[in-house]
Amino acid sequence: MKTTLSKLKLCLMGIFIVLFSQLTVPQLFELRLGGRFFCVLIAVCLCLSVINVKEKKALARNAFLMITILGTAISLIKPVQYSLDEDSHLLHTIGLSDSLVFKYSKEELTDYKLVYRHDGIRNQSHYQGDDYWLTVTHKPTKVKGNTIGFDNPAFLPGAIGWNFGRFISNKVFVSYYLGRIVNVLAYALLVFFAIKLSIVFKSVLYFMGTLPSAVYIISGFHYDYLYYGASLILIALLTNILAEKKTVTKLNALAFQALCLLFAFAKFPFILVGSLILVLPKRYYDTSKTRWVASAMFGMMMLLSLIYTGIIKVMPMVGSVTGKSPGLLYFIQHPLPIIRTLIQIPHVIMDNFIGHPLQYVSHQSSLLIALNMLIFVIVLFVCSTQWHYKLPLWFQLYTGALFLGIASLMIFAITGDPRVYHEGDIVVGGVQGRYYYFMITMVPVFLGYWITSKFNINPFTEKEEARFQTVLQYTVVFLNIFTVAVGLCTQI
Repeated sequence: MKTTLSKLKLCLMGIFIVLFSQLTVPQLFELRLGGRFFCVLIAVCLCLSVINVKEKKALARNAFLMITILGTAISLIKPVQYSLDEDSHLLHTIGLSDSLVFKYSKEELTDYKLVYRHDGIRNQSHYQGDDYWLTVTHKPTKVKGNTIGFDNPAFLPGAIGWNFGRFISNKVFVSYYLGRIVNVLAYALLVFFAIKLSIVFKSVLYFMGTLPSAVYIISGFHYDYLYYGASLILIALLTNILAEKKTVTKLNALAFQALCLLFAFAKFPFILVGSLILVLPKRYYDTSKTRWVASAMFGMMMLLSLIYTGIIKVMPMVGSVTGKSPGLLYFIQHPLPIIRTLIQIPHVIMDNFIGHPLQYVSHQSSLLIALNMLIFVIVLFVCSTQWHYKLPLWFQLYTGALFLGIASLMIFAITGDPRVYHEGDIVVGGVQGRYYYFMITMVPVFLGYWITSKFNINPFTEKEEARFQTVLQYTVVFLNIFTVAVGLCTQI
């Protein structure tokens, strides 16, 4: 009875946040009692009913349930093509669902054109409304011509959902929403496994995995679910090793490099993260032979990645990792645009990624922006105070240089996009804070020992840790509900 009453109070609080959220945006209050509104209410009540934040061992399960339930609601209420880059990522998803492994020179993806007609952002002049969207049916895709590259397996969850929808219905909207939902489920599973695998970093992985910015973007056709999920699992493995709870064995070295290979399909420069375990002192390895085996695995992973992207050509391929960039020589001679862009990284992370989890909105909620930034800083600081493991100096220097190199490579790659950079620009536009997700998640590892030794901060007791995780989960769940509610009334 007491538990039921407690759940009821949580549900009422969640409903209040959904209703209150409209008051935080500069628009007239209007209660829209439509299908999207009730979808959010059902998701909020279901989420708050099934999670158990007071059970210490339920952290991974709670993350999975929250992402799955609220992510599914976002997938259903978010207008078509309202995720970042969802237009191009949907194109790749449909291509993968039809042609499987390879891309061909003549692919006529008719279903994509059908979705485009209902795209309220990119096709405003010829937009077709809900009557069209709920009745339009699949048309066959025509695939022929020569092989010009590989389809990106990062879009596999979306393609599975798309094909399953096509199997159970001939309506395009069924495939579209199922593709989004399966993408959410794939991400939720990756976050679940990351938290389960972690020994010393669970709170950070939970927080970063359930960030509103992350949950909102993966609730669509977007390969960042793989970038975020693989990053969390890699960091779980790496922190276990750095805390000396696990040693580097042939098996976990293989797992580490296999996960790094996934970056070849999403955020290519991060394949270099595979080198991190190679620079650790010998005490982190079970045997001296393991380092050589791990190095060979890293080399193999790099080779496969370079073949996949076409940098090493094994067949005729179209496209480039960097598009039509001015070229490396140009930026060696004119490095300041990249340097200026690197200097802007902290601002881009806080403003573009953390503070603004919603895209394509009619109004911004100042309260939502402030809460996201404030909670992010506080949680990351508290989590940093719980990292008491001293890192080898060489590892710190190498990792710092590696992260700087990866950031520079990502900026260089985006200079090939004519929408955001032209030769002669003094800064590289279009660089988003989400690109630095891996680095952000590693912040407590590099600040923790310095903070705890400088200010003599003791680690949490078991009770204190449980209390912190309870507060953390309540905070994150209600912050996500607030974000969904603001999206409901501002994404038109």
